[in-house]
Amino acid sequence: AGLPSLRMAGGEGEEGKKKTMERPLGDNIITRAIYTLEMARVKLMSEKPTEENGNWEGEPREWAEDTSVAQKVSEMSQVGPVASFKQWIAESIAGDYDADEVNLRIQQTIDTSPVVMFSFTTCPFCLKSKKLLLEDIGIDPSKMVVIECDEDDQGNAIRAELGKRTGRTSMPSVWVKGSGYLGGCNDGPGVVPLYTEGRLE
Repeated sequence: AGLPSLRMAGGEGEEGKKKTMERPLGDNIITRAIYTLEMARVKLMSEKPTEENGNWEGEPREWAEDTSVAQKVSEMSQVGPVASFKQWIAESIAGDYDADEVNLRIQQTIDTSPVVMFSFTTCPFCLKSKKLLLEDIGIDPSKMVVIECDEDDQGNAIRAELGKRTGRTSMPSVWVKGSGYLGGCNDGPGVVPLYTEGRLE
């Protein structure tokens, strides 16, 4: 699948029609280049499914360890200019979308489901969080909604809007009804630290 056209919503125009604004050519070129490089990086670095790795096909599972270089990079990228840049990329990749509609979907999902995880199928942090919630804690799968943003038609827009809500565009994004946003895997505060501290059951 190719990158969606890069447009930015600009509010409502005449007769209630959605007004859009084309991103400048430079934005389009930069965003497409970054997106293409990121997809190539994921493909190049991904593990190939084998019996030994449980048929996992995604970025290396060891990246999800709290002491890994990938985790340290993730922590550093959650603040300041890097976080703002990541948000810009997320919004650019999402293209033109109805923010009200996407936010309504996010909010209704959070309000009606005991546990919600917004996830990527190839993300080792997401894999580790799912294992912890479903296997270690033993959440009934029927009580947990997982939205795979890399497979969902609105996934890129959901990621962009979650970034606006939480300040984090990385996945997973875990929510518990009545408690709100728990963060990701290892930070924000994160399901792993909360579980280790006995604050998640």
